[in-house]
Amino acid sequence: MKTYALQNISSCETASTELERNLPGQQAPWLLKASDGDVIAYFNVVPKKAGSQWGGHCVTADVSGRHYNEDAAVLSILRHIQSVVGGEITDDNGFVA
Repeated sequence: MKTYALQNISSCETASTELERNLPGQQAPWLLKASDGDVIAYFNVVPKKAGSQWGGHCVTADVSGRHYNEDAAVLSILRHIQSVVGGEITDDNGFVA
């Protein structure tokens, strides 16, 4: 499994609304599914927490090991949310995606 985070977003509420638009009928976590129904990634909105590895409010996307190389679909959703709430997308190693 690997994780992407859209960090330092302006609003958790707005990010949640955008996830609901992109992945309708779901809520915390929002699931991005493959055509066969298998889960590609789990999205969560995480309020700022002291001691967290992520900066500020963020949206995390945990990519399933079975779909480890299907980053494009995951990043597409994160980039859409980023266009609305700002922030920076990084991976779990701290590299900007």
